[in-house]
Amino acid sequence: MKNLHKITFLLSVLLFTGCSKDLLNKTPKDQLSPSTFFQNETQCKMALIGIYNAIQPNATPAHFYQFDFMSDNGYCQDSWQGSKEVGEWLTNSSSWAPYAKWTQDYNIISRVNEFLQDITTATVSDDIKTAMSAEAKFLRGYAYGDLIAYFGDVPLITKVLALSDAYVSRSAKADVLTQIISDFNEAAAALPASYSGTDVGRATKGAALAYKAKVLLANQKWTDAAQAAQDVINLAAYDLYPDYAGTFTEAHENNIEVIFDIQYIPTTQAQPWPSAALSLTSWPTANVTADLINSYYMQNGLPITDAASGYDAQNPFVNRDPRLAASVVLPGSQFGSGTFIPSLDQVPCGARPRKNASIGIADVNNCSLNTILMRYADVYLMRAEALIESGSTDQEIYTLIDKVRARVNMPTVEAVEGTGLNQTQLRAIVRHERRVEFYNEGTRYADMLRWQDASLVHDVYGYDKSLLSDPSSSATWTFKQVKMETRTFDATKAWLWPVPQGDIDINKNLLPNNPGY
Repeated sequence: MKNLHKITFLLSVLLFTGCSKDLLNKTPKDQLSPSTFFQNETQCKMALIGIYNAIQPNATPAHFYQFDFMSDNGYCQDSWQGSKEVGEWLTNSSSWAPYAKWTQDYNIISRVNEFLQDITTATVSDDIKTAMSAEAKFLRGYAYGDLIAYFGDVPLITKVLALSDAYVSRSAKADVLTQIISDFNEAAAALPASYSGTDVGRATKGAALAYKAKVLLANQKWTDAAQAAQDVINLAAYDLYPDYAGTFTEAHENNIEVIFDIQYIPTTQAQPWPSAALSLTSWPTANVTADLINSYYMQNGLPITDAASGYDAQNPFVNRDPRLAASVVLPGSQFGSGTFIPSLDQVPCGARPRKNASIGIADVNNCSLNTILMRYADVYLMRAEALIESGSTDQEIYTLIDKVRARVNMPTVEAVEGTGLNQTQLRAIVRHERRVEFYNEGTRYADMLRWQDASLVHDVYGYDKSLLSDPSSSATWTFKQVKMETRTFDATKAWLWPVPQGDIDINKNLLPNNPGY
C-alpha cells in the first residue's frame, strides 16, 4: 500500500474536495470528479486510499504521542501544541485537540460516504465493489468509534447529504454504536485475513474484529467484546513479535503482531509535521513522568515499592522490566551516538520517550516509521479485561496476561501475584499491564476515559535535573522527584470532550454541548 500512496495522495485531495452538485452541476474539465473518476479498479483503489490518507494526524494535538502527554504517562509544557490543557483538565469548546479530532473523524466519514455512493455505479466487478466497500465501512466504524469515545452523542451520518440537510443533530451514543458494530460486522464478513505485496497495510478481517472488540469494551459490552477478541485469536493470523523493542522500528515493520497501522513513505509521504522523530528527540517538550517510570516492575515481577523487590534508589533502572529501557530514554542511557545526561537536555522531566522515536535518523522531518494503531498484544489484554469486567476470574485471564509478559521474560501472574485472585486484583493487574506494554502508543488517555478513574489525574513529577549532571560520575547522581505541573480532575466535565464551538456556531442543532462546557 505504500506504493499506492505515492500516486493517490494528490488525487484523493482533488477527489474529495469537489463542490456539491447543488452548487455546481457542470462536469469539471480541469480536475477529478466522482462522476467521471470511478471507471476502473485502479481509480476506485485510488479513491479508497484517499480515505486511508485521512487517518493520518491532521494537526499537532492529533499525533499519537500527544495522547500520552495528556495522560499520567507524559507532559508537554508548551501550550501551543494542544495537549497541555487537556492533561490539566482545562479543555474548553474552543480547544484545538477536540476540534482536530472532531474534524479528522468527520473528514474520514465524509470520504467514506462519498466513496460508498460513487462505487455503486463504478465499472468494476461486484466482488471488487464488495471488498472495497468493506474497507470503507471499516474506516467509518473506526472514525465513529473514536468519536463516541471522546464526545458521547454525535451526529450519525451514513450518506452524502445535500446542503439543506446538513444541519444535523447529535444522535444517541447507543444508536451510533449500533451503526459501528454493523459496519465492523459487514467489513469482517468481506475482508481477507491478510494481504501481500503493495496491499499490505489495508484493513483486514482481523482489523475489523479487533476494533469491534475495542469499541465494545469501551461501551461496557463485556461479553461481546470478549467474543470479538476471541474471534481475532481464532483467525490464527497473528502472534506476538519476539523482539519487543524492534517492533517499533522501520526494520521490523509489518511484522506478525501488527493488525492495523498508518503506513508512511520516506520523502513521498512521511509522517506529518511535527513527526515523532522531531517531537520526541529534538523538541524540549517530550516529557516522561516519574510516575510512569516508577510503574515498571522489577524483573522479578515485584513493584519497586515492595521491600523484597531489590530496588535500589541509587541505581533505579537496574533489573527492571525490559520494556522500561525499550520504551524510555533513561538518565545515563544511550541516546543516539551519545549518553543521555538530563542536565544537558532541555526536556524538563529528565527523561524522553524511546519507543516510536526513530532516534538517530538523518532527517527528523522525513520520518517514515509506520504508526501502529492496533497490535496483537492489545487483543490479548482486551479479552482479559472484558472477561474480568464480566465477572470472570478464570485461568484464561492469567494465561492471556502471562503471554504478554513472557515475550519480555517477565514472570507470570501466578508466580508473583498468585492464584485465586478476585476481580479487583485482576483488574489492577491488567490495567498495569496495559500501561507498561503500550506506553507511547497513544492508548493511555483513551484507557483513562474508559476506566473513568479520577485517581489517574494527578500532578506531574519529573527528576531534578541539576542532580543528574556529571556525565563522568553517574554514581553520584541523585534521583529526586520534583513537581512539574498541577493537574486536577474536573468532575463537572467528567470524561467527555466538548463539541467544537466552531461547529456549534454553524449548526445550533449540535447543542446542548456536553456537561461542563
